[in-house]
Amino acid sequence: MARKKKWSELSGGQRFGVVVGAVIQIALQAAALRDLKKRPADQVNGPKVAWVLGSFVNTLGPIAYFLFGRKYGTSAASRGTGDSASSAGLKTSMGVNIGKRIG
Repeated sequence: MARKKKWSELSGGQRFGVVVGAVIQIALQAAALRDLKKRPADQVNGPKVAWVLGSFVNTLGPIAYFLFGRKYGTSAASRGTGDSASSAGLKTSMGVNIGKRIG
């Protein structure tokens, strides 16, 4: 078995790859944890605690959550009713839709 290289023994490209991989991992996990915090439990497949713990499984945990852990088709945006800012352009602080209405 080959010995592990020290950081100082890695080439510039290898170091860059490690840093990019770490940034991707941290960003995915942060996004998954943020989504879990804001999403109601009835819009998550399974217990939220299990998905929080699963998100710590390298890069696969957050990806698995986004693919299998969220329920789709329950929000106004996914139904295309135009009741949310994401499906109807912009919504002002007064709740008035601005932009093209979809649906």
